[in-house]
Amino acid sequence: KLINTLKLKGSYGLAGNNAFGNYQSLGLLSKANYVLANKQVNGLAVSSLPNADLTWEKSLQTDLGVDVAILNDRISFTADYYNRITKGLLVNVPVPTLTGFSQSTTNIGRVRNRGFEFSLTTQNTVSALRWSTSANISFNRNKVLALGANGLPIMGAPGIGNVITKIGEPIGNFYAYNALGIFQNQAEIDAYPHYSNTKPGDIKYEDVDKNGVINSLDQTIVGNNQPDFIYGLTNNMAYKGFDFSFVLQGVSGGQIFNFNRRFYDSLNAKYNTLSYVKNRWRSESDPGDGMTPRANLNTTGRNQDPSSRWSESASYFSVRNITLGYSIPKNLVTKAKIANARLYVGVQNAFMFSDYSGFNPEVTTVFDPGTAVLAGGVDYGAYPLSRTFTFGLNLGF
Repeated sequence: KLINTLKLKGSYGLAGNNAFGNYQSLGLLSKANYVLANKQVNGLAVSSLPNADLTWEKSLQTDLGVDVAILNDRISFTADYYNRITKGLLVNVPVPTLTGFSQSTTNIGRVRNRGFEFSLTTQNTVSALRWSTSANISFNRNKVLALGANGLPIMGAPGIGNVITKIGEPIGNFYAYNALGIFQNQAEIDAYPHYSNTKPGDIKYEDVDKNGVINSLDQTIVGNNQPDFIYGLTNNMAYKGFDFSFVLQGVSGGQIFNFNRRFYDSLNAKYNTLSYVKNRWRSESDPGDGMTPRANLNTTGRNQDPSSRWSESASYFSVRNITLGYSIPKNLVTKAKIANARLYVGVQNAFMFSDYSGFNPEVTTVFDPGTAVLAGGVDYGAYPLSRTFTFGLNLGF
């Protein structure tokens, strides 16, 4: 009598995906101008590399779960586990520019996504005040299992060079120098590997390969946009014609690579900056926050190089939607031959709480579908979320 529903469920199957854009297997033509007989004429040129072997992605997935409802369905709970292995991912990979192209669409590698999803729905009160709550949380772990025949990592993505996809790691890790702090004086510079023109107040980068030289080989993984978990909470209330609802949603864990900081952090007088540069290094006795470099007209210390300083927390908590409504009593509207009438006011994207210095912690730079796969969580000029206020009247006749 306590348990109203107890259902075990499972599935196993193969699914395909071709949501990648049209004609990707063909060598497409684009307009190009030529000079013939000292005159400019219109022409065509091949603008993409053909790939006659291109196929759909194939995802083999196992799902297991349980549905439970108790106390006359006052409490409902769902738990799901999934394990999906995708083969032949459709990705735009960088190619040597000597081919005349910058990228090629191909099926490459094998990726696993597996995790748990939980949801809980409760009917908190069922009297004159009706109040229900729905909550959910999900955990996903992404891992690259294979990359092509030789297993070499994919360095960069079209438009974004500072990402790396390699076996054993999630897709699209942020790849840059690891900033250890700021050189405070010449003695510190002399005691640690550095660029030849480094001055006090410049960034101290980690010598990852321990060879005593700072160069591109010292770049390393400094973050990834994969969250630890995502969650949401919805509440609906109704009392004597009034209804009220709000949605909370958030993300915990993961990072954003704030590529905009190549300009905001430069401090070289060519670009505007954000207010945190007031905490920059000025002298050994006034070191600022310990991570913001000196004002530097000529960028002599390579302070503008992408580094772990640009990898910021992607965690946030948001009050996504709030709605308040009132249903006018029927005896007041039936005289006008109206079955029902409801007034409402609402706000979307009401509040966002985040430590991210950019506009939107949900950002993903999308140059094209292939880039979105390899460069998730890279902010290179995204717009902020708009807060929207809504007022309305619903009529039923």
